[in-house]
Amino acid sequence: MRYAQGEVYSLPLPHSVDHVEALGKHALVVGSDGKDLHFTSVRLARLPVTVDRYTQKNSAQGETRSHGFFYQPESEFDGLLGLPIIGGGDAAAGQLRRESAGVLFLRNHALSLGDLGRLDARPAGKERNDGCRASCVDWYGNSRPLFLRGRIFALMGYEIVEGKLDQQRIVETRRIDFSPAPLLINR
Repeated sequence: MRYAQGEVYSLPLPHSVDHVEALGKHALVVGSDGKDLHFTSVRLARLPVTVDRYTQKNSAQGETRSHGFFYQPESEFDGLLGLPIIGGGDAAAGQLRRESAGVLFLRNHALSLGDLGRLDARPAGKERNDGCRASCVDWYGNSRPLFLRGRIFALMGYEIVEGKLDQQRIVETRRIDFSPAPLLINR
């Protein structure tokens, strides 16, 4: 869409448009078809055109309040992106009560999207409600991919998981759980 000139272009997509993100000078459309999560790259040229689509089967976005999407450009045409996801059978509203299953990482190479894998949360076992003493999904959302000084992290609830790219896949290198210890009162 070129607002200044009043031009509007239509791009056919086989999925909904939940949000549109910047991939450098171009765009990424993220949405669902009700079963799978889709990522469609769009070249923003004189006439916009879809370039590639990556589909994460049986998945949905794991963070909808602030969507948790982050993009780390590596060059004008390449970069890494991350988005929290949950299983496709899970209702998206479920993320209001629990952490995401993981953070999916994709590589953008000249608008071609490739799967790098996921950093996954460990099951909590029991609900960890600390009344927002150490963390609170009500104000920051529950999951985030983070790119910091060449390092890759996934914040998922009370866990921070670090990963690194190894043979074009992301692998976990370390993890910390900062959930508060239960309060014990002795009489």
